[in-house]
Amino acid sequence: MGHLSRYDHILMLRAIWLAQRTALRYQVVQIPITLLRLKANVTAVGVGRRSGRRSLGGDVYDAGERVFHVHFDGADGKCQIRGLLVSRCRMLLEWDQSIGG
Repeated sequence: MGHLSRYDHILMLRAIWLAQRTALRYQVVQIPITLLRLKANVTAVGVGRRSGRRSLGGDVYDAGERVFHVHFDGADGKCQIRGLLVSRCRMLLEWDQSIGG
């Protein structure tokens, strides 16, 4: 949580295949810091098979809605956010780009 306090904004660049896989939709999304701070309320449980420093993970909820899954990697200490509800974020920019051809 201390690390998170050093940021004013968090941006994510997403790439999504469109239906016929002939183009990608790119999105620049601003993730609210307040949303990420909800991870302080997670009940993390051990995941994976590794012995020793096990990885931990848990679902993060807001008002009864699952907003993302947080994974703390036991090997290197990284924190990953998975399945983030983009509807809870601010879309800054979006465009399509043709692929190949």
